[in-house]
Amino acid sequence: MPFTFKPILYHDGCEVCLSIVERFTSIPGMNIEVVNLSVDKHRIREAMYFGTTRLPSLVIGDQVMRLDDHSPIASCL
Repeated sequence: MPFTFKPILYHDGCEVCLSIVERFTSIPGMNIEVVNLSVDKHRIREAMYFGTTRLPSLVIGDQVMRLDDHSPIASCL
């Protein structure tokens, strides 16, 4: 997997995640990719490669920031 510069927000589609998605996507000029892993299951390996273990998490470059610590990524498998 390549290094990523565009922030990617991985989530599982729950209410907590969707409220965080709304906050990020409502910021004018924010260029962020949003990935719902419960829908886009083919992206789970990618998220894990970047170091995502809990959802929702924001990946910027090679850094993972947990935004809320309520759901393990394994719940999307």
